[in-house]
Amino acid sequence: MVAGVSDRRFLAVVFDLFGTLVPEFGRHEFYDVVRTMAVILDADPVAFLQAWDATAIDRQTGRIPSMEENVRVICARLGVTIVDPAMARAMSVRAEMYERSFHPRIGAVETLREVKKRGYPTGLVSMCAPDTPALWRACPLAPFVDAEVFSSEVGLRKPDPEIYRLACDRLGIAPEECLYCGDGAYGELSGAAAVGMTPFLIADPTVDHAEQLRPEPEQWSGASVADLRELLELLPAVR
Repeated sequence: MVAGVSDRRFLAVVFDLFGTLVPEFGRHEFYDVVRTMAVILDADPVAFLQAWDATAIDRQTGRIPSMEENVRVICARLGVTIVDPAMARAMSVRAEMYERSFHPRIGAVETLREVKKRGYPTGLVSMCAPDTPALWRACPLAPFVDAEVFSSEVGLRKPDPEIYRLACDRLGIAPEECLYCGDGAYGELSGAAAVGMTPFLIADPTVDHAEQLRPEPEQWSGASVADLRELLELLPAVR
């Protein structure tokens, strides 16, 4: 059942990506991969990991335009000389992690397909690194989404009000007419509410949220769903 159900009628639905439509990375797996990349590049793993975190905003906002460039920036800061075979191996370790994890969550395809069938425009707002947009556009969820906003492409981060307004503008819908669903990273739910959207937390009880890589999580006491398909209760067919 949907918790904290709103009686507001919606004209569009906007989704978060990681932890909502596709699984969020496990914290330990993610940082193990970063440390493995450091070892391959002959960099100190602790210093490399610190520099990785320190460059997060730059890669999320496109100031660092690619993940390979991100690694080069980090290695330059650490005084590490990169050889091409090592770079290729390091990048392949990250790519393999994405290949394992970047797939629709249970109920995601079904939900998006039904939302579209009922006549609702759909949007995506994602905090992401530069390699995410291409992965998204090749995945089976992409055809069901009308407007995409990737932080690495538009230079905006959640919970900046403009990232939500941009998604609404691309959908041609006012924020007050949008339902927003996300896992609560980066203060996204409060950010969505601040511009007039109606946010729902996706709180799947089968997921170990403490183990998930959820930067800047918020304590959310508002509306929530345990499964994306529960959102369909709020979305009657558009007449």
